[in-house]
Amino acid sequence: MGAALVMAIHFHQPVGNFDQVVEGICDRCYVPFITTMKQYPRIKMSFHFSGSLLEWMEAHRPEIIDSVKSMVKTGQIEMIGGAFYEPILPSIPARDVLSQISLLTEYISKRFSKKPKGAWIAERVWEPGLPSLLNDAGVQYVILDDTHFMYAGMGKEKLYGYYTTEDNGKSVAVFPTDTPLRYSIPFRMPFESLEYMKTVASNAGDPIFIYGDDGEKFGEWPGTYHWVYEEFWLKKFFDALTSAGDWLKTMTFSECLQETRPLGQVYLPSSAYSEMLEWALPSHTQEKYEDILEEIRAGGQEERYKPYIRGGFWRNFLTKYPESGHMHKKMLYVSDKLNDLKKKQNGSPDLAEASLDLYRGQCNCAYWHGVFGGLYLFHLRRAIYHHLIKSETSMDIALHGDSEFCSANVLDIDADGFDEVVLENKRIALYFDPSDGGTLQEIDSKIVCQNLMNVLTRRHEAYHRRIIKKIRENEAKPVAKCETIHDAIQVVDPGIEDHIVYDRYTKYSMIDHFISGDTAIEDFARSSYREEGDFIGKPYSFNVKRGKKQVKLVLEREGAVSNCRVRLKKEIVLRKEGSKAVFRYTLTNLSEKTLDVMFAPEFNIIMPNADSPEYRVILNNSDAFGMKEKTNVPKVKTMLVKGENRSDLLRLDFRESCRLWHFPVETVSQSETSYELNYQCSTFLPAWRVSIEKKKEMRVSLELGLMI
Repeated sequence: MGAALVMAIHFHQPVGNFDQVVEGICDRCYVPFITTMKQYPRIKMSFHFSGSLLEWMEAHRPEIIDSVKSMVKTGQIEMIGGAFYEPILPSIPARDVLSQISLLTEYISKRFSKKPKGAWIAERVWEPGLPSLLNDAGVQYVILDDTHFMYAGMGKEKLYGYYTTEDNGKSVAVFPTDTPLRYSIPFRMPFESLEYMKTVASNAGDPIFIYGDDGEKFGEWPGTYHWVYEEFWLKKFFDALTSAGDWLKTMTFSECLQETRPLGQVYLPSSAYSEMLEWALPSHTQEKYEDILEEIRAGGQEERYKPYIRGGFWRNFLTKYPESGHMHKKMLYVSDKLNDLKKKQNGSPDLAEASLDLYRGQCNCAYWHGVFGGLYLFHLRRAIYHHLIKSETSMDIALHGDSEFCSANVLDIDADGFDEVVLENKRIALYFDPSDGGTLQEIDSKIVCQNLMNVLTRRHEAYHRRIIKKIRENEAKPVAKCETIHDAIQVVDPGIEDHIVYDRYTKYSMIDHFISGDTAIEDFARSSYREEGDFIGKPYSFNVKRGKKQVKLVLEREGAVSNCRVRLKKEIVLRKEGSKAVFRYTLTNLSEKTLDVMFAPEFNIIMPNADSPEYRVILNNSDAFGMKEKTNVPKVKTMLVKGENRSDLLRLDFRESCRLWHFPVETVSQSETSYELNYQCSTFLPAWRVSIEKKKEMRVSLELGLMI
């Protein structure tokens, strides 16, 4: 047979990406790649398009789909299936995996007149129980990395072909992507890849070389458009493949399955590509991991030791970033609600749309963070919450129609062994965690389907030390040549170091601070102040009261404040009608001496369009500020956020005048090309001077109203 090259190109754009961004990627990457390949009809390849990208193309660039369809018809291209909206398969319920794979299978079968046999595994995140699930979905093969096989103890010399694996007697074929090819295509001259394959072929009879990687490497990654198209790398690569003659042929994955036998059977551990495993580590552990790798490289031992050194486990992103964990458990909560409702109302048209929104809310990109912004990008998280909340509103209609309702649900949403509480009505939903400081962790507007607490905390990242090093050694420079994505990151603004600040707690709301009266807003904003109380993050007792016209949550805890014993009670009332919630605080001094301190419950809010200049914060119906301004106003009774055309969006009314601090929260994160400053929310900190004599109490309250 001779040697064979089996290539898969993965094209994907996340749910919620900006239209203009996807449009540009089509022009710089997808269209020129497909156009160039069409000129080489003898070269065969397999394409995977995520469902989210296919939907976008159907609406905006259908000619791209038509072009691919013509190549499928001639047999030049094979379409690969998978889960429609590109979820991490082990992170979603099995029923949703099967439904999502079925959706993409049906789409490809109808649009391209050819049923797919394979499935793309998002981010190559693999767990040993997947084969039975994939088999049940009709999947015959998947593409993973050769590192998955090396972590199972296999040598590189045994990975020029494919294997089968099984779970509970149900099997699927697994193809190991070749790492040398993945790092040389398209970053090295084409002849280098051909020489590598020829050398291997001379020592191993009839090897099958497998390549599977992102299509965005061919024009969208930094420097690649010039290199791949203007310098004609892709044409040179295809010319080299065409000129290879009899010793190397290209084929699709399905043809490979049909014409060749598997090399054997294998069992693969939980894994992903090596960089993903590194990013999943806790940040300080990641630094140690990087140091060890650097020591091995410096000693010329990387090739020898790397197969035995691996990072973490993808699911640990859900604990490394509690916001990701919260979003994930929200998704599971919505999936369970929908599944229960489907059993009761089978065939409801409202539930069909609810299912699609749930699946869109499972798109993986916003749940993790590595070289790409992912979790740090507000607009990607916004899209996840939008679709999950929209799914819930469809369920509300199926259950209640146009009727008003209110409910209080108590259940362990995040599966940590402690119950959470969800208060909701037709227009608003509030999520509380009594075990974590009695915090408010989510504010959902069901009118615009947005979580107004879609916030990310400022926390330590392993790459922060590289930022500081680059700035101090003046290493920042523009990308001068085509490099891998891992080498192309640069510092944009030397002043970004001043924004590397770490919060002591996750930036939820109703965080109960006790601070001294001379604390400065600058110190609080930089998390360098002194906390006088011990209430943050500690468990509160709670009870729920349900009525026909309203629901109430009462949270209570005794703790220490400046050597005094204090009982803090928080009452939250949500009425059946409207979209207002009342928050009442009662502070009782249990000590024999006077308590003298500032009480300041922290609220962290982000509007649907983040820090758009259209938003104005109005204090006392007069002073106006932007969402990213820092303000310190001594006597505030009302705070109002206005939007476009000065429409009212959100309002806080304080029964007792308070000092109000307001400042932006910005994170320093890495993207494909740079280290960036990302606005995550605005902190609003009302504060009241507390002077309570022994055995006395003090009460303050506020009302939160949504007009969106």
